[in-house]
Amino acid sequence: MLATASQAIQATRPLKVAIVEDNATARANLRSHLIGLENFEIASYSNGNELRNGLRLANFDMVIMDFHLGQSKNGVEWINFLSDRKLFQASTGLAFITSDSLPQTIGQILDLHPDFILIKPYTIKSLHTNLKHYLSLRKEIMPVLSYMSQDKNDLALNILEDKINQNKNKRFNNDFYKIKGRLLLAQKRYEEAAQLYSGILAKSSNVLWAHWGLIKSEFFIGKWQKCESMLHHLISESLTKDKAFEWLASVSIGKKEYFHAESILDNVKDSDLSIQATRLKVLALNMQHKHDQAKQLLEKKIQSNLSVKDRMSEYSLELARFHIQMAESFVDKQAHDPQKCEEEKQYNLTSARKLIGKTLRPANDRQGDTQKDFLLALAHVIDGDNNKALKLIDQSGEDHKLSDAKADTMIDAVKVWFGVGQADKAKAILDECDNFLLNSDNHIDRSICAEQIEEVEESYALQKERALQSNERGMGLYLNKQHNEALQCFYKAYTMYPGIPAFALNLLQCLADLDQSEFQGLFAQSIFVDLQSVSLSDSNLERLQHIQEKFEF
Repeated sequence: MLATASQAIQATRPLKVAIVEDNATARANLRSHLIGLENFEIASYSNGNELRNGLRLANFDMVIMDFHLGQSKNGVEWINFLSDRKLFQASTGLAFITSDSLPQTIGQILDLHPDFILIKPYTIKSLHTNLKHYLSLRKEIMPVLSYMSQDKNDLALNILEDKINQNKNKRFNNDFYKIKGRLLLAQKRYEEAAQLYSGILAKSSNVLWAHWGLIKSEFFIGKWQKCESMLHHLISESLTKDKAFEWLASVSIGKKEYFHAESILDNVKDSDLSIQATRLKVLALNMQHKHDQAKQLLEKKIQSNLSVKDRMSEYSLELARFHIQMAESFVDKQAHDPQKCEEEKQYNLTSARKLIGKTLRPANDRQGDTQKDFLLALAHVIDGDNNKALKLIDQSGEDHKLSDAKADTMIDAVKVWFGVGQADKAKAILDECDNFLLNSDNHIDRSICAEQIEEVEESYALQKERALQSNERGMGLYLNKQHNEALQCFYKAYTMYPGIPAFALNLLQCLADLDQSEFQGLFAQSIFVDLQSVSLSDSNLERLQHIQEKFEF
């Protein structure tokens, strides 16, 4: 009923369109092109911050976004920012206009699943043709979009299936399947999504969005060998090579191949690395103890973005976190040379505080404020001043804000609460980090978060406790038929604490049930060999034999 009512209202009112373009002349020209095309109510903005304020007052049916927005984040960064804060809805159409056809730019835009992209200089005809097609499609799938905006993806998918089965307009076929793929990914139905994308590519190997949909599906299924093979093929595609390098680096990080990840990202110029890719490269360098190179990369990115204040602030916070991590490392080394270690620790803490103090955050950005407060609180903890850390958190009322915080901030919070002696609170937030890993659909965020969680578990000797907890959680998911999520939990338990046969058996059983021989670079055959070298109970031997028959080892 709700979707039908929304569709009726949609048909009777003007379509609300937001134009976001920093060039006043280009903005005015685009507006004039649109006015005569449809019954539009048009709002114009010069940057994402203005769009954010507009979205707080009204929802738009469509946003037409320029990629480069002058001294501000680019269009992709703004859409991600607004989506994280629940201001940009799934029912909002999205079109990008850009004069930049570089692989790094197009790759970023494709990640957002835009309804169409126009490369400047575009013609009025191409604008009208693309927009007319989108508006026709929108009328057809408005109930689907309405349910997507309410996070009722199961209902949206049911309606879309009916649309696909009844569709008589061949021009909508690709659009329907593209949306279906997005819905399957959103519901973590990766096997079905992989089948969908494979079917599309079997008919035409040139459908770029299907290639990326299949890669994403296989990545989250854990079939990294197949994922790598597809990525190596796409490196030859000029529009996708930088994006392919980022995905390959994520796979290498997940397999603990840090030098390989660094080498892969060396194929992308430092100036072309996105914020996410920069974080990934910094992680790869730090894990190899190449701290000077990691610091230099972040400093270079700050200098190259001095005119783009929002992005400079993001890189400044990353460098601040780097300095805090360095300060943490000198706490552990105090016994070797106390005076030198204390000097190095203080240098890094002072550098971090200066960077945090200089970062500019948009007004009323609760997520950004939480990020800064916990970084500062962590600096106080490392400095041995727990009272200041607790006072800062108490003054900012952070307890209720972590629900929508970034994974980095949650890890900072875990370290703060451990540092002030509140282990139960720290472990509860660590559980939330596990939820993030299970639910995040961003491969780079997941790769970085997994490494950060492992570091915390090792620092506080939580491996056995957390492995048992992960195995128990996996059993619950397995019994609930959520095999893909269970597989992640069993994998974590087995790799973190490999000496318990039950962990290996559960992992192997789950792989067998999914008819899958690999998960994230770990192969069923090697798990089976490991189990043959340990003493098993009669019941476990019988269980292993049944699994062996399924795999036909």
